[in-house]
Amino acid sequence: MKEDGISVIGVIPRHSQNNIYTKVKMPPVGIISVLSQLNNFGFKEVYAIDENNYGGPMDSTGMPDHTTLQKREPAKIAMFYGGMSNSIPRMFSLAQQYKKFGAITIAGGSHVDALPGEALKSGIDIVVHGEGEYSAQEILKTVVIAKNGEAYFNYDELIKVKGISILDENDKWLFTGKREPIKNLDELVDVDLDLIKYMEKRWSMIPVSRGRGCNYNCEFCAVNRQYGRYKASSPKKALKQIIRYSEKGYRDFFITDDNFAQSVNEAVELCNMIENYKRKFNKKMELTVQVRSEVAENDRLIEAMKRAGVTNLAIGYESPINEDLRAMNKGVRVEKLLERSIKLSKYFYLHGMFIFGYPKELKPTSEKEPELTLEQRAKLYEDFFKKARIDTVQVLNAVPIPGTGLRAKLEAEGRLLPVGWDKYDGQYLCYDPGPDVNAEELQNIPRKLMKKWYLGNVMNRSLNYGNWMNWVYNTFGFPALYTKLFFHNLAEKKKENLFPKRNTFVNAWGDIKREWRNLKLKTCGGIITRKWLKAYKESDYPKTLKEYFSKKS
Repeated sequence: MKEDGISVIGVIPRHSQNNIYTKVKMPPVGIISVLSQLNNFGFKEVYAIDENNYGGPMDSTGMPDHTTLQKREPAKIAMFYGGMSNSIPRMFSLAQQYKKFGAITIAGGSHVDALPGEALKSGIDIVVHGEGEYSAQEILKTVVIAKNGEAYFNYDELIKVKGISILDENDKWLFTGKREPIKNLDELVDVDLDLIKYMEKRWSMIPVSRGRGCNYNCEFCAVNRQYGRYKASSPKKALKQIIRYSEKGYRDFFITDDNFAQSVNEAVELCNMIENYKRKFNKKMELTVQVRSEVAENDRLIEAMKRAGVTNLAIGYESPINEDLRAMNKGVRVEKLLERSIKLSKYFYLHGMFIFGYPKELKPTSEKEPELTLEQRAKLYEDFFKKARIDTVQVLNAVPIPGTGLRAKLEAEGRLLPVGWDKYDGQYLCYDPGPDVNAEELQNIPRKLMKKWYLGNVMNRSLNYGNWMNWVYNTFGFPALYTKLFFHNLAEKKKENLFPKRNTFVNAWGDIKREWRNLKLKTCGGIITRKWLKAYKESDYPKTLKEYFSKKS
C-alpha cells in the first residue's frame, strides 16, 4: 500500500461510566503501542480518540461525533481497542459506522481475542490475536486504496499474516495460525501517548507498560491465556518513558504490569534508576504499581520501591475466604494475605481489589458441606478490610470474562445469564449462582459493602453527610491526633524492629497525612458511589434479574 495521503485512526470506545474509576483519566497502552509503530510509516496522520477522555465535537446523543472527525481527517484504516467487554457494544456500533465511511476495521484486545467470530459478524474486518505491533504492520502492507478512494485488502496476501482472524470468501471464520510472540520488547518504538487527540483533561496518571503476561493462572483472569508467561522490556526503556512525561510536568505514574514484582531483580533495577533520576534532577513523582501480596516477602524490593517513590500498591486480595481463594486458583491463604497486608501498610497506601460471591462448582446435595450465608461472608469482608489496614477498596461481582477458565466453566454448566456485554463491568450479576444462593441478594451485597465503606452507616450518611464532622475533627483535633499517633509509633518501634527504620516524629506526621488522604478519597468516592447506586436503581436490571429467576423457578 502507498501510505501517502492515508490516515489511520485508533479508537478507545467508551466504557461503563458507573464505576469508581470514572474520574481516573488514563488510556489503555496496548492500542497506543500499536499505533506508535505506524507513526513513522509515511501515513498522512496516525492518531487516536479516547472516548473516555474526550473534548472534541459531540453528536446529538452526547457521544463523540465521528462523522465530523471523518470530515476533518478521513481515515481509511480504523483500529479499535476491544479489551473491555462492557465497551464492546459501543465498539461494534462504531465499527459499523466506520465501514460506512469506507474504512477497513481492525480490532485487538482480550475480548475479541477470545470471541473473534462475534467481532467479524459485527463490523470488524480483521481481529488481531495477542500482541499486535508487528501484525498491524503486516496487515497494512496488504491494504489497497482504489481510485475512488475505497479501501480494501489483498486477500491472498492477508491470509499469509499469522495471528489474525478474518472471514473467508465464503463468509466463514478463518484463523491464519498462531503467531510467534515478540521476543525483544526493546525493539518496539516507544509508546507515544501524544497520538491521542481531542482530550478533555490532562491524564490523571501516565501509564507505563514494561511487561506483558503473567506467571500465575488465576481462573478469573485472561492475561496468562492471552499473553503467556511474563516478559518485559528493559528497565532502561521504561525509565525513558517516565522521563519523557516527567519533563512534560507529570508527577503521577502507573506501571501497568499485572504484577510489577514478577521479575524482582529488574524491578529493583528500575526503582534504583528512578531514584537516581529523581535525585539528580530534583524531581518529585509518585508511582502506583499492581502487585500480589508476595511482594511483602522481599525487603530489598520494598526498600527500593520506597526510594523510587512508589506510594500506592494495588493488590488483588480477591477474597478473605480460603474456599474462594482455592476456587480461583489464587495460590495463597487468607492468613498469609492478612500478615503480608499488615506489613505492607507500614510503607505504602493499599488499594484492595475484591470479588464477592465467587461461583462454586455445582455439587449434588449429598456432597455439599455447610456453607456460610451471604451475610456472614459480607461480615468477613468488612472485618478483613479493617484488619488488613487497607486504605481504599473495590468490591465487584465475579465477571465471567471471555477467554477465562471461569467463563469456560460457567458456560459448560449452562450458568451464564442472557445479559448484554454492557453489564460486564463487575456491578451486575452475569451468572446463575446456583439453587442455594439468593441471586438478588448476591447482586446487592457488593454495592452494600462499597456503600458502607465510602458512605458509612445510616447515621453517618445522614448526620455526617460529605464527612463534614470528620473534616472538622481532623482540622481542630490535629494536636491531639498527632500526640496520639506519636506515642503509638513510639510503642510500636520499641515492640518491633521495623524496616526501613522509622522516625517517630516524621511517621506521626505521615500517619496524619494518611488520615487526610483517605478522608479525601472517601469523600470523593462517596460522591461517585452515590451516583452509580442511583444509576443502578433507575436501571431495568433489578427487574430483569428478578423476572429471570422467577421464570426459572
